[in-house]
Amino acid sequence: MKFNNSTILASSVIVGAALMSGCSSDDNDKSNVRIIHASADAPAVDIKLNDAVAAPALDYPQSTGFVSIDAGTYNVAVDAIVPGGNLQGVIKVDGITFEKDQRYTVVAIDDTDNIGEFIAEESAATPGADEVAISVLHAATSVEGVNVDVYVTAPGADISGTGPNFSFDFKGQADAGALPVGEYQIRVVAGGDTANPAYDSGTVDLSGFAGQKLLLLAVNTVNSTTREASPVKLVAYTDTAQVELIDTRTTAGARVVHLSPDAGAVEVFASSDALGSASPAEIIDSFAYTDTDPADGISYSYVPAGDYIFDVAAANGGIGNSIFTSPALPLSAATEYTVIAAGYVAAGSPAFDLLPTADSNRSIVTQASVKVVHGAPLAGTVDVFVTPAGQFTKEQVESGAAGAPLLDDFTFAEITDYVPVAPGDYDVRVVTDGGAGTAAINVEGFNLAAGSVSTVIARQPVSGGDPTDFSVIVLGNQ
Repeated sequence: MKFNNSTILASSVIVGAALMSGCSSDDNDKSNVRIIHASADAPAVDIKLNDAVAAPALDYPQSTGFVSIDAGTYNVAVDAIVPGGNLQGVIKVDGITFEKDQRYTVVAIDDTDNIGEFIAEESAATPGADEVAISVLHAATSVEGVNVDVYVTAPGADISGTGPNFSFDFKGQADAGALPVGEYQIRVVAGGDTANPAYDSGTVDLSGFAGQKLLLLAVNTVNSTTREASPVKLVAYTDTAQVELIDTRTTAGARVVHLSPDAGAVEVFASSDALGSASPAEIIDSFAYTDTDPADGISYSYVPAGDYIFDVAAANGGIGNSIFTSPALPLSAATEYTVIAAGYVAAGSPAFDLLPTADSNRSIVTQASVKVVHGAPLAGTVDVFVTPAGQFTKEQVESGAAGAPLLDDFTFAEITDYVPVAPGDYDVRVVTDGGAGTAAINVEGFNLAAGSVSTVIARQPVSGGDPTDFSVIVLGNQ
């Protein structure tokens, strides 16, 4: 993995610009401040200085980057952005003095139950033109209470029987000093097990940051696919932005849903250079309408990152009798995907196709996150109502008494972004368009728990079954 400016995330620059515009003035009595959101289960936040929003919607694991503000004393508050309105002052510290010509990094750290501020130190070293100065902070609650050893070596170096560069526990910080630019491998070892590091960066090239200071934070990984490789990842923060360094063993995650009403039982094959000599591989041997794979609806199959072509054939038909061949679909490391087989094979419109969607499964304790997919071609264009349980009857929704729908004129194959909602029980009604006003799908008392991430897929009746049996398939996060 090569660090360079083209791979750095731009979001922190935007947030930093907002902070600068809100707090700077024309005189020279300036202090430089950087704020980092490092609480994995917390929502995006607004940062306030003296009751004015200085950095809006800072999300995990973003940084504002260093920005210049007037030196002086400030009251600092962090407001959590939650459904229904912000939670004011989840972190509140009065009377923080930012001195002239100093640099401060304020980290929002720990899980939401114990979230607080932490002042992180930069490396004391001054890097030369061919060096990078690095400081490391342990901010990962996933390994809290575990003293870990950190090895920074040449790529491929044997660390068995050698001592670490440094050791620390949660909220511990270490100054690695100025290192010559070049390629390194960073490994985090728990319990002395050097043969099986808890985190392995693989080869990391620091040459793009010659003459700079980097702050490395060890933070939590946030979905089952990244956790399968490691409970932590590193985020490298420069003065202006950040880049995430996932464990080199991290794969992509994929799950598949069969929603083609007339396809019958099928088998699925995958072809990819990422599979090497195993390509093409049969990945699902028997798959019927409404089935998901993995079957529990919350897990993912872990596959090497790469471009994949999927073939769908009748069960036991073999790849040579494929009824559908997809275009190449890129599956990226650390990303989880839901792929929905939908549409008609034999006749009718829309034709059979795959609907892929990238899933964002970070659990946020102040909300439930919901994504909706229209996978029922027979339903046509619909309106989707999601209302608190018991607030409206099915008949009231059909008559229009429930007001505007959550999704208006929702058509087949549409996939929404995630919608944050307050945790609780909800009624979901999918109402046919075109003046009929009939709730083809009526799901009452559906629980959306705090921290849950749900993909709700509207499906049509099982072939040969009750023609009114429209329903939903709900996929969750672990």
